[in-house]
Amino acid sequence: MFRSALAFISISLAAGAVRAGDVAPDPSRVAALQMEAGLAKKPNIYLLLDPERRVLEVKSRGAVLDTVPLIGIEVISQQPIMGRHLPSHPPIPAIWTVAQGSFDSERTVEAPTDLKPAPKNDKDYDAGDSPDVGPAATPTPTPEAPTSYRSRLDNGWDLWVTDTLPPQTRWQTLLAAVRDGWRRLRGRGQNHIPAITLAMRDADARRIHHLLRAGMPILVTDEM
Repeated sequence: MFRSALAFISISLAAGAVRAGDVAPDPSRVAALQMEAGLAKKPNIYLLLDPERRVLEVKSRGAVLDTVPLIGIEVISQQPIMGRHLPSHPPIPAIWTVAQGSFDSERTVEAPTDLKPAPKNDKDYDAGDSPDVGPAATPTPTPEAPTSYRSRLDNGWDLWVTDTLPPQTRWQTLLAAVRDGWRRLRGRGQNHIPAITLAMRDADARRIHHLLRAGMPILVTDEM
Protein backbone atom coordinates (compact mmCIF):
# COMPACT_ATOMS: atom_id res chain seq x y z
CA MET A 1 0.00 0.00 0.00
CA PHE A 2 1.35 3.41 -0.97
CA ARG A 3 2.16 5.62 1.97
CA SER A 4 2.83 9.27 1.29
CA ALA A 5 6.33 10.42 2.16
CA LEU A 6 4.88 13.82 2.98
CA ALA A 7 2.68 12.34 5.70
CA PHE A 8 5.74 10.65 7.22
CA ILE A 9 7.71 13.91 7.08
CA SER A 10 4.99 15.91 8.80
CA ILE A 11 4.70 13.35 11.60
CA SER A 12 8.47 13.03 12.05
CA LEU A 13 8.93 16.81 12.22
CA ALA A 14 6.41 17.14 15.02
CA ALA A 15 7.77 14.14 16.92
CA GLY A 16 11.38 15.30 16.56
CA ALA A 17 10.63 18.68 18.09
CA VAL A 18 8.89 17.11 21.07
CA ARG A 19 11.72 14.64 21.73
CA ALA A 20 14.36 17.32 21.56
CA GLY A 21 12.44 19.67 23.81
CA ASP A 22 12.61 22.42 21.21
CA VAL A 23 9.89 24.87 20.30
CA ALA A 24 6.91 23.10 18.79
CA PRO A 25 6.74 23.31 14.98
CA ASP A 26 4.65 26.06 13.44
CA PRO A 27 1.04 24.78 13.40
CA SER A 28 0.40 26.33 9.98
CA ARG A 29 3.46 24.58 8.57
CA VAL A 30 2.30 21.24 9.94
CA ALA A 31 -1.21 21.85 8.58
CA ALA A 32 0.21 22.63 5.12
CA LEU A 33 2.25 19.41 5.16
CA GLN A 34 -0.81 17.39 6.14
CA MET A 35 -2.86 18.99 3.37
CA GLU A 36 -0.18 18.20 0.82
CA ALA A 37 0.04 14.64 2.12
CA GLY A 38 -3.63 14.24 1.20
CA LEU A 39 -3.03 15.60 -2.30
CA ALA A 40 0.08 13.45 -2.78
CA LYS A 41 -1.87 10.23 -2.20
CA LYS A 42 -3.22 10.50 -5.74
CA PRO A 43 -1.14 10.58 -8.94
CA ASN A 44 -2.90 13.75 -10.11
CA ILE A 45 -1.11 17.04 -10.67
CA TYR A 46 -1.66 19.84 -8.16
CA LEU A 47 -0.24 23.34 -7.70
CA LEU A 48 1.53 24.70 -4.63
CA LEU A 49 1.59 28.47 -4.13
CA ASP A 50 4.26 29.64 -1.70
CA PRO A 51 3.97 33.43 -1.22
CA GLU A 52 7.00 33.55 1.09
CA ARG A 53 9.33 32.08 -1.56
CA ARG A 54 7.33 33.72 -4.38
CA VAL A 55 7.00 30.53 -6.41
CA LEU A 56 4.21 28.49 -7.93
CA GLU A 57 5.16 24.81 -8.12
CA VAL A 58 3.63 22.13 -10.31
CA LYS A 59 3.71 18.89 -8.31
CA SER A 60 2.61 15.28 -8.29
CA ARG A 61 3.10 12.70 -5.51
CA GLY A 62 5.00 15.40 -3.61
CA ALA A 63 7.64 15.77 -6.34
CA VAL A 64 8.23 19.12 -8.02
CA LEU A 65 7.67 18.84 -11.78
CA ASP A 66 8.08 22.53 -12.60
CA THR A 67 8.68 25.81 -10.77
CA VAL A 68 7.32 29.19 -11.84
CA PRO A 69 9.01 32.21 -10.21
CA LEU A 70 6.65 35.05 -9.33
CA ILE A 71 7.45 38.71 -9.90
CA GLY A 72 4.90 39.62 -7.25
CA ILE A 73 1.74 38.51 -5.47
CA GLU A 74 -1.03 40.71 -4.07
CA VAL A 75 -4.70 40.67 -3.07
CA ILE A 76 -6.52 43.06 -5.42
CA SER A 77 -10.02 44.46 -4.89
CA GLN A 78 -11.51 47.02 -7.31
CA GLN A 79 -14.42 48.86 -5.65
CA PRO A 80 -15.95 52.34 -5.70
CA ILE A 81 -14.25 55.07 -3.62
CA MET A 82 -17.28 55.46 -1.34
CA GLY A 83 -17.66 52.45 0.92
CA ARG A 84 -14.33 51.06 -0.24
CA HIS A 85 -12.87 48.34 1.98
CA LEU A 86 -10.33 45.60 1.59
CA PRO A 87 -11.71 42.06 1.75
CA SER A 88 -10.55 39.79 4.51
CA HIS A 89 -8.00 37.23 3.40
CA PRO A 90 -9.10 33.60 3.09
CA PRO A 91 -7.77 31.27 5.80
CA ILE A 92 -4.22 30.07 5.13
CA PRO A 93 -2.97 27.37 4.71
CA ALA A 94 -5.76 26.09 2.52
CA ILE A 95 -6.51 24.13 -0.61
CA TRP A 96 -8.30 26.19 -3.24
CA THR A 97 -9.89 24.52 -6.25
CA VAL A 98 -10.37 26.13 -9.63
CA ALA A 99 -14.14 26.25 -10.24
CA GLN A 100 -13.90 27.77 -13.72
CA GLY A 101 -10.77 28.57 -15.69
CA SER A 102 -10.25 30.56 -18.85
CA PHE A 103 -8.82 27.40 -20.41
CA ASP A 104 -12.19 25.64 -20.07
CA SER A 105 -13.99 28.22 -22.24
CA GLU A 106 -11.29 28.31 -24.92
CA ARG A 107 -11.27 24.67 -25.96
CA THR A 108 -11.84 24.18 -29.67
CA VAL A 109 -12.84 21.16 -31.73
CA GLU A 110 -10.59 20.54 -34.71
CA ALA A 111 -12.25 20.01 -38.05
CA PRO A 112 -11.60 16.70 -39.89
CA THR A 113 -8.80 16.74 -42.44
CA ASP A 114 -11.09 15.51 -45.25
CA LEU A 115 -14.80 15.16 -45.95
CA LYS A 116 -16.51 12.03 -47.27
CA PRO A 117 -20.11 12.22 -48.55
CA ALA A 118 -22.63 9.69 -47.32
CA PRO A 119 -23.82 7.09 -49.92
CA LYS A 120 -26.93 8.13 -51.83
CA ASN A 121 -30.02 5.90 -51.99
CA ASP A 122 -28.38 3.39 -49.66
CA LYS A 123 -25.95 2.46 -52.44
CA ASP A 124 -22.22 2.45 -51.90
CA TYR A 125 -19.95 4.06 -54.41
CA ASP A 126 -17.99 1.77 -56.70
CA ALA A 127 -14.27 1.70 -56.30
CA GLY A 128 -13.83 3.48 -59.62
CA ASP A 129 -16.27 6.30 -58.86
CA SER A 130 -14.85 9.74 -58.12
CA PRO A 131 -17.57 11.65 -56.34
CA ASP A 132 -17.18 15.37 -55.87
CA VAL A 133 -16.20 15.70 -52.23
CA GLY A 134 -15.62 19.44 -52.34
CA PRO A 135 -12.65 21.27 -50.89
CA ALA A 136 -10.72 19.73 -48.04
CA ALA A 137 -11.36 21.25 -44.63
CA THR A 138 -8.57 23.28 -43.08
CA PRO A 139 -7.66 22.27 -39.51
CA THR A 140 -8.47 24.95 -36.96
CA PRO A 141 -5.20 26.50 -35.75
CA THR A 142 -4.56 26.27 -32.02
CA PRO A 143 -4.73 29.77 -30.52
CA GLU A 144 -1.76 31.00 -28.51
CA ALA A 145 -2.29 30.90 -24.77
CA PRO A 146 -2.93 34.34 -23.23
CA THR A 147 -0.52 36.11 -20.90
CA SER A 148 -3.24 37.61 -18.67
CA TYR A 149 -6.33 35.71 -17.51
CA ARG A 150 -8.59 35.13 -14.52
CA SER A 151 -9.87 31.87 -13.08
CA ARG A 152 -12.76 31.57 -10.61
CA LEU A 153 -11.93 29.74 -7.37
CA ASP A 154 -14.34 27.70 -5.24
CA ASN A 155 -13.88 30.15 -2.33
CA GLY A 156 -15.58 32.94 -4.30
CA TRP A 157 -12.34 34.73 -5.20
CA ASP A 158 -10.54 34.98 -8.53
CA LEU A 159 -7.00 33.95 -9.37
CA TRP A 160 -5.58 36.56 -11.73
CA VAL A 161 -2.42 35.80 -13.69
CA THR A 162 -0.77 38.82 -15.29
CA ASP A 163 2.66 40.26 -16.08
CA THR A 164 2.52 43.34 -13.82
CA LEU A 165 0.82 44.02 -10.49
CA PRO A 166 -1.66 46.92 -10.42
CA PRO A 167 -0.45 50.21 -8.84
CA GLN A 168 0.36 49.84 -5.16
CA THR A 169 1.73 53.22 -3.97
CA ARG A 170 -0.66 55.76 -2.42
CA TRP A 171 -0.28 58.16 -5.35
CA GLN A 172 -0.84 55.44 -7.96
CA THR A 173 -3.80 54.10 -6.01
CA LEU A 174 -5.33 57.60 -5.81
CA LEU A 175 -4.93 58.15 -9.56
CA ALA A 176 -6.48 54.74 -10.28
CA ALA A 177 -9.40 55.56 -7.93
CA VAL A 178 -9.99 58.91 -9.68
CA ARG A 179 -9.99 57.25 -13.11
CA ASP A 180 -12.36 54.59 -11.82
CA GLY A 181 -14.64 57.31 -10.40
CA TRP A 182 -14.87 59.07 -13.78
CA ARG A 183 -15.67 55.76 -15.47
CA ARG A 184 -18.47 55.15 -12.97
CA LEU A 185 -19.91 58.63 -13.61
CA ARG A 186 -20.11 57.66 -17.28
CA GLY A 187 -21.75 54.35 -16.39
CA ARG A 188 -18.70 52.32 -17.33
CA GLY A 189 -17.43 51.34 -13.90
CA GLN A 190 -17.24 47.72 -12.76
CA ASN A 191 -16.89 45.92 -9.43
CA HIS A 192 -14.50 43.04 -9.84
CA ILE A 193 -14.43 40.04 -7.54
CA PRO A 194 -11.42 40.18 -5.16
CA ALA A 195 -8.50 38.40 -6.78
CA ILE A 196 -5.27 36.78 -5.72
CA THR A 197 -2.99 38.33 -8.32
CA LEU A 198 0.13 36.50 -9.50
CA ALA A 199 2.58 38.48 -11.61
CA MET A 200 4.91 36.40 -13.77
CA ARG A 201 6.72 36.44 -17.08
CA ASP A 202 4.62 36.12 -20.23
CA ALA A 203 6.25 32.81 -21.15
CA ASP A 204 5.42 31.34 -17.74
CA ALA A 205 1.81 32.59 -17.92
CA ARG A 206 1.33 30.85 -21.27
CA ARG A 207 3.02 27.69 -19.98
CA ILE A 208 0.66 27.14 -17.03
CA HIS A 209 -2.54 28.38 -18.72
CA HIS A 210 -3.77 24.85 -19.46
CA LEU A 211 -3.25 23.82 -15.82
CA LEU A 212 -5.67 26.39 -14.39
CA ARG A 213 -8.72 24.41 -15.45
CA ALA A 214 -11.78 23.38 -13.48
CA GLY A 215 -10.95 20.93 -10.69
CA MET A 216 -7.26 21.85 -10.31
CA PRO A 217 -6.33 22.03 -6.58
CA ILE A 218 -4.00 24.80 -5.40
CA LEU A 219 -2.32 24.46 -1.99
CA VAL A 220 -1.51 27.88 -0.50
CA THR A 221 1.08 27.51 2.25
CA ASP A 222 1.69 30.99 3.70
CA GLU A 223 -0.03 34.33 4.25
CA MET A 224 0.27 36.93 1.48
